[in-house]
Amino acid sequence: MAEPKDRPSLWAIGGLSVLILFLEMALIRWVSTEIRVFAYLQNAVLVASFLGLGLGCHRAGARSHVLWSVLSVTLIGLVIRDPLHWELAEAMNQGLSAFQDAVVWAKDRGLFPLRTYLLGALVSYSVALTTILLGAVATAFFPLGQWLGRWLSAHPQPIRAYTANIVGSIGGIALFEVATIVGSPPWVWLAVCGVGLMALAFLPESTRTSRVVAFLLAGVLPLLVRVPSAAPTIWSPYQKLTLTELYGPDTPVRGGKPCGVNIEVNNGVYQVLLNLDPRHIQADPELYPPAEVPTSHYIYPYSIVPRPRRVLVLGAGAGNDVAAALFAGAETVRAVEIDPVIARWGEEVHPNAPYRSSRVSLVVDDARAFLRQDQGQYDLIWFGLLDSHTTASAYTSVRLDHFVYTRESLSDVRRLLAPGGVVVLFFEPQTPWIADRLASLLRETFGSMPLGMRVFSSTSCLGFGGLMLVAGDAPVLSEVRQRVLRDPLMATRLIPDEAWPRQTVLTTDDWPYLYLQRPSIPKYHLIVGAICLGLGVALRRRVLPGGGGLDVPMLLLGMAFMLLEVSAVNRAALLFGTTWTVNAYLVAAIMIMILLANLIASLRPGLRLGWPFTGLCLSLVLMALVPARVFAVLPLSLRVVLGGGFLALPVLFSGLIFVSVWARADRKDLALGSNILGSLVGGVVSMLSMLIGFNALTWLTAGCYLLALLLLLRRRDGGRHVVSPRDAVAHH
Repeated sequence: MAEPKDRPSLWAIGGLSVLILFLEMALIRWVSTEIRVFAYLQNAVLVASFLGLGLGCHRAGARSHVLWSVLSVTLIGLVIRDPLHWELAEAMNQGLSAFQDAVVWAKDRGLFPLRTYLLGALVSYSVALTTILLGAVATAFFPLGQWLGRWLSAHPQPIRAYTANIVGSIGGIALFEVATIVGSPPWVWLAVCGVGLMALAFLPESTRTSRVVAFLLAGVLPLLVRVPSAAPTIWSPYQKLTLTELYGPDTPVRGGKPCGVNIEVNNGVYQVLLNLDPRHIQADPELYPPAEVPTSHYIYPYSIVPRPRRVLVLGAGAGNDVAAALFAGAETVRAVEIDPVIARWGEEVHPNAPYRSSRVSLVVDDARAFLRQDQGQYDLIWFGLLDSHTTASAYTSVRLDHFVYTRESLSDVRRLLAPGGVVVLFFEPQTPWIADRLASLLRETFGSMPLGMRVFSSTSCLGFGGLMLVAGDAPVLSEVRQRVLRDPLMATRLIPDEAWPRQTVLTTDDWPYLYLQRPSIPKYHLIVGAICLGLGVALRRRVLPGGGGLDVPMLLLGMAFMLLEVSAVNRAALLFGTTWTVNAYLVAAIMIMILLANLIASLRPGLRLGWPFTGLCLSLVLMALVPARVFAVLPLSLRVVLGGGFLALPVLFSGLIFVSVWARADRKDLALGSNILGSLVGGVVSMLSMLIGFNALTWLTAGCYLLALLLLLRRRDGGRHVVSPRDAVAHH
């Protein structure tokens, strides 16, 4: 790489951009997987990385010390690795349980109830460690932001420099996606990052000792965080998966009698692979108590619903629900599972090998995307404990399962249901209002309250069980109810219709937050948002004495662009699904649109702000008014062209605006830094989607752009701001 005070090479800019994007995606994925807090605050790591990059650009003129990056990543790795087994991260996770709106947090370690002062200490610890981790993320990106801002400003051909930046950024995304596809573990990701950090250690900006320490530590970093595992562990595109043996009741954890296989997801038991062959179950009453076999949640529904010929299983996992359908006599089964590794294990490891059956068709896809495009018809649609605590993207707080449980989604479910068919929905609600929400959604969809009951067994060898909701047209549902009432055991588990409160806010595609009782921002999100903003203020004062240097219009443009990305990611999820490929392509497409904006600016040296702002506002208004389902029903080719173009237009206009404003900045490094810091603010403000929904967030985005325009009109003569092709450059 070039020395910082020399003319930076395009290869240096491109290589640095690869490192920035790869490290950003690696930390987001790694931290949110290993520390459960960040599975619900995934964009906090993204915001912290923007903080470090933005402040680095602001401080581009000072010496850069790569040792800070290496030490920060090492600190993050040691907290996750926990070599002394202090359970630092788990104690931080439990601090979140103190907030009543954190309903998905299991209080599984006997920490509650606690005395008030102990609870306060636990919460304080959780907040403190969260602050340290986010500060470490920001510090890791600070030197990288210094080099980025300096090299982009110093290059005599800004468009070529920016092209290298964008191409490198896309390369960083592509490289991480390749690492994801092949199932590589985090130590491999850190090895890739270590190579980049070792290269930066050759830049003579700090003492020789500092550079040598950074070089050596970056080289051994992967070894420090590598965790040996006796159980098979694979990092799928969505989560960390580990196979362990499942043991029957009243047997020791080791040396006992196994009855299946556990799939641990992100260090917690998530699902099991069970042998549901009736002959196997009858042959071993010790593992499968005969009195409880009929109440297994895999077996019982088929005793009360009309015998289905065609079955659709959503959230099929490794195949238990599919095997149960086959043993119940289903003629055809369509199985939908989003995680390819779990689906592969269902083919290779499941004792009943359901996915190898000629009667089964396996689809590896997002359940919501499948529901939109499939034509049906099915006698039984089965939701197989379909829940996830993995977010769809770093740019959203929506998780993989959220868009499955909305009014619009269940409308598609009804469309796919054959006359006389039923829906069986299993879920494990952590609170009564989640159960009420699911039951009310089915009631609104089918016109009558679903049957609800608890179906469970004393042994996990027969499945976890959970809340079972049965929905369908009234005549069919009446027959099912009569079958339940004829069973004395199950009749006592039937939930009376009048017991449902029917007061919970229902989820929609605009507000899909299944785990929020009402539109609101959870307390811990507010705390983490305050931490990010506080770190920004504190570090900004440290690197910019006197508090000057912020370019407010550029900050507003960065904030608006982040909000625009959040809106685009969620609409893309509705158009194309929430799969990892969609998210990777979308981020890359956004960068390509910004690159196209630069190209247009270079071909139009007389470009003014008027028409890009007009086009941006019109496209945002259309995005807010036109629902995604208008494009979702189109064939894939038209969805890509029309729906993709619909989402891309605001990004194009936004890029053109940035080009125009950035080109005339007196300090391009400070302008770029202000823009990136605006992205930080936008990441925090995007939490408002949990309060106001995504459409309102789009209107807020338009408001930010209009405010930036007003400030620019005051700064310059009527906003007639011209950009030359030589000066044109954009951000990523």
